[in-house]
Amino acid sequence: MPSALPPALASRARRNSQNPQLTRERLERFEAGLPQPLPSDFRDVLVAYNGLFLDPCATGLRDALGDEVHIDELLGLHDHDWTPLRLGGTDIPMDILVFTQQRGSVNRFGLQVDDRPDSPRGTVWFFDINAETETSDLYVPSVCAASFGEFLARLVPLPEEPRFFTPPLKESLPAESLEKLPADAPTPQRPLVLAGHGHAVEAARLDIRVTTLLRDEGTPSYRYQPDRATARYDLELRVDSTSDEDGQPAPYAAAMPVTEANQGRHPTLAEWPGLVVGQEEPWDAWFGTDAPSLGGNRLTVLERSGADLTVRWEARYSQGGHDLPFLFEGQVRIEGIRFDVASPEDIDRVLASAFGGRHRADEWTRIVGEQRDRGPRAPEEGRYVFPVRLIPR
Repeated sequence: MPSALPPALASRARRNSQNPQLTRERLERFEAGLPQPLPSDFRDVLVAYNGLFLDPCATGLRDALGDEVHIDELLGLHDHDWTPLRLGGTDIPMDILVFTQQRGSVNRFGLQVDDRPDSPRGTVWFFDINAETETSDLYVPSVCAASFGEFLARLVPLPEEPRFFTPPLKESLPAESLEKLPADAPTPQRPLVLAGHGHAVEAARLDIRVTTLLRDEGTPSYRYQPDRATARYDLELRVDSTSDEDGQPAPYAAAMPVTEANQGRHPTLAEWPGLVVGQEEPWDAWFGTDAPSLGGNRLTVLERSGADLTVRWEARYSQGGHDLPFLFEGQVRIEGIRFDVASPEDIDRVLASAFGGRHRADEWTRIVGEQRDRGPRAPEEGRYVFPVRLIPR
């Protein structure tokens, strides 16, 4: 039987052994939830591998930062806590099947699984978080291939390297083992513990953004909907001045499932202590730029003082072929809540939606900026907006 991959990829593809063998029943259940069956070129690869490692491949694209876009795996169907193959999400249309992401970035590649007036089923899209936009969308999409087969044909294998980059940490690791046993305990001076070794952290922040431009279910169009506001939570740790270098520790988690852990709404400040954000939903979490992903994520909020949360973030990562523990136990600063409204009179509607009617105005200082124009690409009702920021008291 011929390979479902081009020869240059087939020679180096390795099935992700952590994913189960794909049964016909599971594939049929998955396709039953799609608007149309999977395109045959994509289906053949999924059936053959159900998730695979390619080692780094160039895509022929550059992102908005000017970086060459590389990928190194294709996602599959599984029940684990790392990223699965799935339709859309908070910031990606629900007719898009996300099948990989840019290496070292949260940028995504997705397969269109239904026909649109201006693009057919099977079109491959690139979703860039750093591209300029006049809307509140997280990603800016662009067509990068007419089909999945064409996308695969454009991939150019790069010189082989280990699946996971081994980050050169500040401290020398013991020659006999990567993991220090017994492990350092997290302290205020060294709250980050990687493979048992304590590290200082320069800054830790939690960014909260509420979205008021939302897509109506089943349509590609966005419109201003202050009564359906949704919140997004991003956590970022800065270890030191080398944090922006490839492979260095710079842990971050994007779109943490906080509302899912709090009965579907944003927690008030008083509700953060005791909140546990576990593995109910997959996390996008990473050791750093061009570094391993973090799996098994669990965030426990221990206490709050003003704008500071004391949290315990537990996870696992791979380094040098070993599965190693990740632990951060320290303070995280809430940077505030940001969102846009068409009119200042809509602020309370947005907060009532995001907080499920339990917003406490006395917890926040409200700052409303001057009206700005998002540009002609924005929906008419949401084109002219007032930026709003809430600062914890």
